[in-house]
Amino acid sequence: MTDDADMERLGKVQSLVRAFNILDALTGFDNGATLTDLARETSLPRSTAHRLLTTMNTLRYVDFDASTNHWMIGVQAFALGNAFVQSRDLGRIGRPIMRSLMIDAGETVNIAIADVDDVAFVGQARPANGNGENTAPGRHMPMHSTASGKALLAFWEKAARDCFLASHAFERRTDLTIVEADALDAELAHIRARGFAIDDQENELGVRCVAAPVFDSKGLVRASLSISGSVARLAEPRLMMLGRTLSLAAQRMTNDIGGLLAA
Repeated sequence: MTDDADMERLGKVQSLVRAFNILDALTGFDNGATLTDLARETSLPRSTAHRLLTTMNTLRYVDFDASTNHWMIGVQAFALGNAFVQSRDLGRIGRPIMRSLMIDAGETVNIAIADVDDVAFVGQARPANGNGENTAPGRHMPMHSTASGKALLAFWEKAARDCFLASHAFERRTDLTIVEADALDAELAHIRARGFAIDDQENELGVRCVAAPVFDSKGLVRASLSISGSVARLAEPRLMMLGRTLSLAAQRMTNDIGGLLAA
């Protein structure tokens, strides 16, 4: 039997779905839509549509033009859309810096973002000689075993980072993968102090990677720049040198997107 609390939760979910349906419907109108238009498009009673629109207007997800009686997409919805575009378009924004790094290092340079529980690669600059690992844009890899993922995870806000560490069972990709939450947390603290992350065959035997974080306008980590290559080419002294180089390049990219470096 459904109790009152369950009914309340179901009602909130239904209202949320209806609100998103209204936003979806608004995207189909070039110059906004009337209440009647939106009620018809979403198959909602006018009173329900009006109540939801009023709430979304308060939150700035929609806007109302009293002179035309039209509802339009609001500034907060645009802000969310722009945040998504910025994340997905970082591969293009960062390409000049990635290409410069690739030429100087002679290795493949990648840029990646967090995507749910994984790290997603969204851009790559690869030398003509084929050096480096071919991590094609669109590929996903684990967060905990890659330098790109650890560079992101290390600079998450503490509450989000603690939640991630407590709620995941980490796959042992190689014998060198860090799979204990306490050990990974200590590694992340070391990354924050050093400014860049290293994957020393933790994700794939024979492959090393180094990565540094890129921050957005709120000082939150948005992406990671990385260089990957074989153990033979990326010996430990060179790996540390590339880490410092990547940190400087990531700072330049942070500036390019109007970001703020982490405190």
